[in-house]
Amino acid sequence: MIEDALREAFAAKAGTQPPRSLDGIADVVIRNAGRVRRRRRAAVTGFAAFVVMAVAAVATFHVITPSSPGSTVAEGDTSRQTVAPEATLNSQTAPPAADKEVPAIDGQAQPSQTVHLKLSDNGTVAAAYKAKDGYLVVNTGGGSGNKQLVLQDEHNNQEVLVKKASDIAVSKGGDKVAWAQEGTMTVASRSTATPAGGSPNASPPAQGNLTQQATAEVPQTAVPVTFVGPNLVLGREAGAGFDVWYAGRAYTESWDPDVLRIFGVHPDAKSVYAEVKPIDDEKSMCLALLALDQPFKVVQRRCGLPVAAKAGGRVSPDGNWLAYPVEGLKQVAVLDLTKIFTGGAAKTWTLNVTTKTVWMNASTFVVDSGGKFRAISPTAVAGTSESLNTESEGVVLIEPLYSG
Repeated sequence: MIEDALREAFAAKAGTQPPRSLDGIADVVIRNAGRVRRRRRAAVTGFAAFVVMAVAAVATFHVITPSSPGSTVAEGDTSRQTVAPEATLNSQTAPPAADKEVPAIDGQAQPSQTVHLKLSDNGTVAAAYKAKDGYLVVNTGGGSGNKQLVLQDEHNNQEVLVKKASDIAVSKGGDKVAWAQEGTMTVASRSTATPAGGSPNASPPAQGNLTQQATAEVPQTAVPVTFVGPNLVLGREAGAGFDVWYAGRAYTESWDPDVLRIFGVHPDAKSVYAEVKPIDDEKSMCLALLALDQPFKVVQRRCGLPVAAKAGGRVSPDGNWLAYPVEGLKQVAVLDLTKIFTGGAAKTWTLNVTTKTVWMNASTFVVDSGGKFRAISPTAVAGTSESLNTESEGVVLIEPLYSG
């Protein structure tokens, strides 16, 4: 600072008259030093303000497409009416103002793109789906554990569809949504059509178009699990079984405790693949095809399969395969659902994995393995997989929605 002031002092005197005395120069230096301090203080203050503004700026949600290979899932005469849950239908409510960056892999393998996703400071993505009209993102924010459903369109506009729920399910086609809140289950339909009359270059606001169809009183711990055609499978705490709310009927409780978990829906949209309690304790993993029948009826059963981990099991979009991390998270099992009930064998891949998984398409199952994503083809030789060369830490897997 003193050097700057001296430089300014001598520059000011140069070419005019010689300085009257060293004291005069000192006076000039002191005055100039004061001016330098004030300028630097203003500059620092301005930079600090810039940093604050930069921190508050909108962050980005990176959608990454792998170059190879070539948790929340989810239609009516309104049953017993209850106080409506605290949710927003057709809302134009803006998402939380504070944003952060969340990277993701797009399950439909489209070209790489950047999408803006607004999350609260301590918010997380519980599930993300790629629908016809954009991304459907289930966010969890704050310490309450409540969730929101947000629609984000191709122009990065966002709309809160469900404001508050304990859990949310989206149908395979993205046209139905169910959510639970404080003992009330709500089902709504959703239009996925692009607004008419819009210019290709315009950026209209996101339109969720949720239309409430029915509500029902349910146990406080009940959550929506998956849609089976127009009907909704319900679950609750571990070991308490599953139930079905049939479209067009009042809901009547009929929980089946023999059903341990639901893996996915059969292509006929009338039955589900599920783990059921074993008949023989020595054959502890039993897979069953269950028809909906107040609530379920076993159609086929196969026991003695590799034991599935608590999460991560998924049925492929075409309904032909079931893949899941094996208990202990050191293997992945893949079952051919067209053969498994008639003697077909399970195929296993030896990989250290987590329960973060997704079917990218009908023939590619992606798992998180040792900080990297790996792709498994169910028709490949058991044990062979391909790295996506993408870090998995903090990355969200986007599940493609499909009709079926």
